[in-house]
Amino acid sequence: MSAQGGKPQGQPLIQAPLEFRVRSGGAPARDSALITCPKCEAPCFIRRSERITEKVKHLHAHCTNTGCGHTFMAEISFVHSFNPGLVERPDLDLPVCPRDKVPHVLPPRAGDGDSDQISMFSG
Repeated sequence: MSAQGGKPQGQPLIQAPLEFRVRSGGAPARDSALITCPKCEAPCFIRRSERITEKVKHLHAHCTNTGCGHTFMAEISFVHSFNPGLVERPDLDLPVCPRDKVPHVLPPRAGDGDSDQISMFSG
């Protein structure tokens, strides 16, 4: 039943199809995946990451498209903060986004969404 070290041998315990639920509400990750393959635009698994500095991280990625199979390294770099947060780090100089460029979340427009759902924005 099990090999040395207590690891099971043979078949996987669970058989399940791959599903990509990156977006809120469980919508499939297509164009909004964390990282997309530069060759075929499919979502990619992040296999490993390495912090280079406080502002730069390298990602080792693997394309989920079996017809592509591209593996690559990508780099994520810090641009600016929208909200500086509550942790003080005087040793770390993180630029803050200009106030007029900060994205704002707006309440839903009338007629959007589920008619059976109560809205906290309606009067």
